[in-house]
Amino acid sequence: MSTAPNIEGTGCPHHAAVMPTDGTPFRPSPRFAAWRAEAPATRLTADDGNVGWFVTGYDLARQVLEDARFSQADQRHPVGHHVFSGHVPDADLVAAFTTGNVLGLDPPQHTRIRRTVVGRFSVRSVRGQLPDVRAFIERRLDELVAAGGTADLFWDLAVPVSVFAHCRVLGIPEHKSGEFADIFAAEELRPAEMVEFARAVLELKRDDLGEDTISDVLRSELNDAESLGIVSVLMGSGRDAIAFMIPTTMVSLLTDPGQWETLRSDPALIPPAVEEFVRFHAMFVSAHPRTVAEDLTLQGIDFRAGEAVWVSTVAANRDGDRFADPDTFDVTRDAYGHIAFGHGIHGCIGQQLARVVIAEAITQLLDRLPSLRLVRADQLEPLPFAGPLPTYSPGSVHVAW
Repeated sequence: MSTAPNIEGTGCPHHAAVMPTDGTPFRPSPRFAAWRAEAPATRLTADDGNVGWFVTGYDLARQVLEDARFSQADQRHPVGHHVFSGHVPDADLVAAFTTGNVLGLDPPQHTRIRRTVVGRFSVRSVRGQLPDVRAFIERRLDELVAAGGTADLFWDLAVPVSVFAHCRVLGIPEHKSGEFADIFAAEELRPAEMVEFARAVLELKRDDLGEDTISDVLRSELNDAESLGIVSVLMGSGRDAIAFMIPTTMVSLLTDPGQWETLRSDPALIPPAVEEFVRFHAMFVSAHPRTVAEDLTLQGIDFRAGEAVWVSTVAANRDGDRFADPDTFDVTRDAYGHIAFGHGIHGCIGQQLARVVIAEAITQLLDRLPSLRLVRADQLEPLPFAGPLPTYSPGSVHVAW
């Protein structure tokens, strides 16, 4: 039993809370702040009945994310069902997600596989992609302007931009980009198709190596299952964060003229403001689950071996002990230190790519469409989570100019 106060969500399992669904990217559930005021972690009952710890405090969140005693293996999600529920996965799919999925591995396997791909996502490397990303966004905005005076910023702009950037860095052949978008940008998770697509691209690239991530994997010493696993994960991770953050940030800017004008009058503020974009609009209500590997106590919370632990980047990024006036969107804030991209050895591999693409998209939108106005944004009201990993759904963001 925890030494934290025995209120709803803390202490014994019969007091455990359930995941609230009344939040948005702009106004997270008020229960997170209430729980955090009592203790940095709260007992939470998952949809499957499993009881674990839901971390809302910033300092404890960072400790959990960087502590090897919280394992990435044996993941139990707080909502929905496992990714394979309703599927009968083949042996290759299971092997890929068992041996090559860095989101579910601990060192040394995690370290060995991640090292193979991380170079293509360095600051220097992704900045080298900027000219092509910039040109693509320019072309896409030209097409939208030519098509009329309205658009859905999510489906019409953010998804195509995220797909393009992902394909460029990973090395997905251009003629396969449409199929990639159909599978990986679909609203329904399709794990078997994702792995099959990754397998097909790996085969295509074997005789056509280039300067890209998939080619690096093929040049490495990873075995077939490890290669298939890491490529599948990279195809399915990160693109959705870029696609989510562009329209979500624009909703905040379009509903706050002061913030909009601050960035329009000084576009040099946009790259550093990306940190506030992702802090304030963090999409992971709960990050990838951890499992306690051994008994330990942190900040008065007694974690027991075998328990599930869910770190809320949404809640941690709104911790007033770390960020002053945390529920205010302020593009001039120094938001460095947020954990929207995770923290520690499992921090998002593609976070530097995300920063570059988000900054460029927002820059061009403010410059090209000064009369832009918000018509309707689904995400201003609570939406169902995007999957078993509870993340905010972007919905449609309709704008006009």
